[in-house]
Amino acid sequence: MKLSNFRNFINNFAGGRYLKLGIFFVLSLIAGCFEFVGIALIYPFIMMIISPDIVTNSLYYQKYVEITHINNVLLTAFIIGFSVLAIFILKNIYIIFNTYVQSKFVSNWKKDLTKLFMEYFIYAPYKDTMTISRADKMYILTTLVPQSIDGFVMRALNLVTNVIIIAMIILLLFFKFPLAATVTIIFVVVSMSVQNKYFKNKISNLSKLMNEKSQTYNKTIMEIIYNLKEFKIVSSENAFYENYAKQEAEIRKLQVINGFYGSIPPYIIEILIVTSLLLLGAIISVNTMTNNSALVASYAIIAAAIFRIAPALNRIQTSIININATRDYLRKINEYYDKFGLKKFKPLHANNKKQLTFNDRIELRNINFEYVEGKPVIRNLNLTINKGDFIGIIGLSGAGKSTLADIIMGLLPVNSGEILLDGMKLTPKNFPYFRHIIGYVPQQVNVLDKSFRENIAWGIPSDEIIDEKVKHVLTAAQLTDIIAGYKDGINAKPLVDSTGLSQGQKQRLAIARALYRDPDILILDEATASLDVQIESEITEMLGMFKNKKTIIAIAHRLSTLKACNKLVYMKAGQIVDIGTFDELSERHTDFEKLVKLSSLK
Repeated sequence: MKLSNFRNFINNFAGGRYLKLGIFFVLSLIAGCFEFVGIALIYPFIMMIISPDIVTNSLYYQKYVEITHINNVLLTAFIIGFSVLAIFILKNIYIIFNTYVQSKFVSNWKKDLTKLFMEYFIYAPYKDTMTISRADKMYILTTLVPQSIDGFVMRALNLVTNVIIIAMIILLLFFKFPLAATVTIIFVVVSMSVQNKYFKNKISNLSKLMNEKSQTYNKTIMEIIYNLKEFKIVSSENAFYENYAKQEAEIRKLQVINGFYGSIPPYIIEILIVTSLLLLGAIISVNTMTNNSALVASYAIIAAAIFRIAPALNRIQTSIININATRDYLRKINEYYDKFGLKKFKPLHANNKKQLTFNDRIELRNINFEYVEGKPVIRNLNLTINKGDFIGIIGLSGAGKSTLADIIMGLLPVNSGEILLDGMKLTPKNFPYFRHIIGYVPQQVNVLDKSFRENIAWGIPSDEIIDEKVKHVLTAAQLTDIIAGYKDGINAKPLVDSTGLSQGQKQRLAIARALYRDPDILILDEATASLDVQIESEITEMLGMFKNKKTIIAIAHRLSTLKACNKLVYMKAGQIVDIGTFDELSERHTDFEKLVKLSSLK
């Protein structure tokens, strides 16, 4: 077994839990002591019943009488028997409690680990998280973390507890029957080692396949869920379903094999236990055949020991198999830990109430940006946006328009250059406060399965939402007629996708969402690209209402969206080619004139 994955996992994710892990080891020792004492008392109890004379003549009994002043054989037998029963009851209560504490510890660890990754996805720089697919994020949170914790941590704790319990029982057997115990333990250890060696490779290969197939299966499901409409349009239902059915069949097949291998060890353990019992009994019989009382008492203690060892061995074997099965999951989660830089990652928790003020202008000076080193997307860009401007950023696909919007919002850190707000340089520390005065309207609008009021006041606790403010922005976004059609008004839930709001209504909902926080700056990133001409015109006219009231930055392919702009920024290949009015750019650039003709404006 490669220990590096397990060691790295503990080093990466166990921070602050070493003391608790040590406490669990001590708790396991206590459980083992209960087992030792409980089984050890069985021997004198049986001997007191069968041959009391042997017991009463022993040194131990004489010491007992001196301490307790009880010299009654029947009463002593009753006390020993009651003690055995009490110890086993207390031991089981203790183990139940220990199991609960372990489960709570593991559950909290799982919670903290999930929160760690979710914290990274939420607070890490947008540039870092945008490259992680939604399917991979879901896989990490819903599969990788639970498999790593349940398959390794929980099983490791279970393994330690049962190993200690068996070790204490074996210690008792060595003390009482050294030769028989030695021969039997050698037999069991060799047999289990051979068994584990066989299952190790099987489980290791299976674990790797399960990990790979889980990711593929997750991505297949996400692909279907997010593209239901699209594949119906092209009549590709069969292709998507067959791919899903194939992935489903493959992962279930692996689960069957995994379940099969997991079900075998208990039966092998049972064979080993019965063989060990016979072997142990045979050796003891030879050694004590002249003393029937000792023979019966020895069989009793052996039976009790085997009775306790059998389930513990089963749990040990199951734990080992599960721990081996998690190796690939641990390798993967360790890789993500290093890839995401979680050791040094510290989330920036911005004050939601704090925001910057915008009084004059935003300046972008000598901005350069690249996603991949050596492949610039924005080059030597300089731009001034005055308060109250309605700026249109235009250009063909790949010109860098959306990237520029993300740079202005501080989502993408520039490789060089600076952004100034009223002369103050914006940095990763104050960009969150700058974003508090920005309203953003994307092309693809996510409608939540919540009420209109919660959709509009997205990210604000329900009890803090101001209904009058919701109604105000609904009016501004020209959605009041739509809301009036719902019995519950703003508390109604708009159905998601084509059965609910139209694309134009969704876009208005996104604008209302952006307006709810009363932003100084409104950024629209291809917000009307998927709308028909009439709805686009309506939304463009609606935006005209905010002219001179808010600073608007609109990114679009279609120039009809930008008729109301007082300034157009024409981009090509990550650079600003020219800035001017619609007519000025048409006169100065023939390729801009082509864009105009494609937009059917002339």
